[in-house]
Amino acid sequence: MRIQDVAKAAGVSVATVSRALNKPGKVAAETRARVEQAADQLGYTPNASARTLRTQRSKVIGVVLPTLLNPVFAECFEGIASTAAAAGYAVQPFTTEYQVEREDRAVNSLLAGNADGVILVVSNPARSSALQRLVTARLPYVLAYNQHAKHPCVSVDNAAAVTRLIAHLTSLGHERIAMVSGQLQASDRARQRYRGYRLGMKRAGHEELPLIEVPFVETAVQELATQLANQPATERPTALVSSNDLLAIRCIRAAHLAGLSVPEQLSVTGFDGIALGEDLTPMLSTIVQPNAEIGQRSVELLAHAMASNAPLTAAASITLAHRFRTGESCAAAPPFKRSHNEKKTVGRKPSV
Repeated sequence: MRIQDVAKAAGVSVATVSRALNKPGKVAAETRARVEQAADQLGYTPNASARTLRTQRSKVIGVVLPTLLNPVFAECFEGIASTAAAAGYAVQPFTTEYQVEREDRAVNSLLAGNADGVILVVSNPARSSALQRLVTARLPYVLAYNQHAKHPCVSVDNAAAVTRLIAHLTSLGHERIAMVSGQLQASDRARQRYRGYRLGMKRAGHEELPLIEVPFVETAVQELATQLANQPATERPTALVSSNDLLAIRCIRAAHLAGLSVPEQLSVTGFDGIALGEDLTPMLSTIVQPNAEIGQRSVELLAHAMASNAPLTAAASITLAHRFRTGESCAAAPPFKRSHNEKKTVGRKPSV
C-alpha cells in the first residue's frame, strides 16, 4: 500500500498525509482523523527506515527510568507515552535499577539508535557520565524528577515539600520524627528530601534522629520491624517520614509486625502520591507529586526543542506543584509522648 493510495482515499494531498502521520500537531484535527482512518482502512504503515533516511529524524524518544515496578515511574511513563504518541513520536524505554552503569549503557544505545531526544532519571546529575555523553552529542534531553541547576529538569521541590511535612507533624504534636530512606547515594531525590527533613527539624526546634537507611527493599520490612520492636517506647519515633511511598507501605507493615498500631502509636507518611496508597488500610498520608504530568511536561519540553533544533538549557526547567494528601496513617502524637509544647498545639489547624 502506498502513501498515494491513502491520500486518494482521504481526499487530501500526499504532503498532507505525510504531515498528518509525521507531524500531527501541524494538521487540523479533522483532517488528521480522516487521514488516520484512511490509513487504518487500507492497512498503510509508514516505512520508518525510509522516513529516517529522508528526514534524518527517527521520531523516537528514549526514556531511561530506574524501574517500572515502582508505580511512580509507571505513572510517569504513561504520561510520556500518551503525550509522545499525540505528538507523533514512538518511545523506547530502558530501566536502570538505579545503577550508573546501566544509565550509561541505555544512553549509548539511544545514541547509536539515532533517538531524537531523551527523557531520563539519573542517580546523580552532577556526576552523571550519561548526561555528559548527551551534552557532547548535542542531543536534546530532559531530566524527570531530578533537580539540578545546570540541566533542564521537570520536578517538584523535594526539600521544600518535606520541610512543610515536618511542620505539619509538629503541629500534630510530634517531636521524635525519624526519616526512612533508601540508599542516599543512589538517588538525588532521597538526598534532597533528607535535606528537607533536617531543615524542618531545625526550624521546629527538634533534635534530628539518626537516618534509617534501608539498603534493600526486599529486607526493609524485617529490618524496620526489628528496629521498632527493640526500641523503648520513650525513645521510639512517634512518626516516620518515608522518602517514598513504597517505603512508607513497608513501614506500616513493619509497625504491624512490631506490635504497633498506625497511626495511634506511630504515624507514617510517604512521598510520591501513588494511587495504590489510597487503597490501603490505613490509607496512606503522603506528599503527592503529579507523576503523569511530569512525564507529559517532559515530552512537551523535548518536542519543542527537537522541532526548533534549539538546545534545552536549565532555564527551561519546570517545578510543578505538590500537595499533601491527608490519609489515615498520620495522626496526633501518642498522648504519653506529648510535651508541654505539644499541648499548646492541640486544636491548632494543621499547617499542611
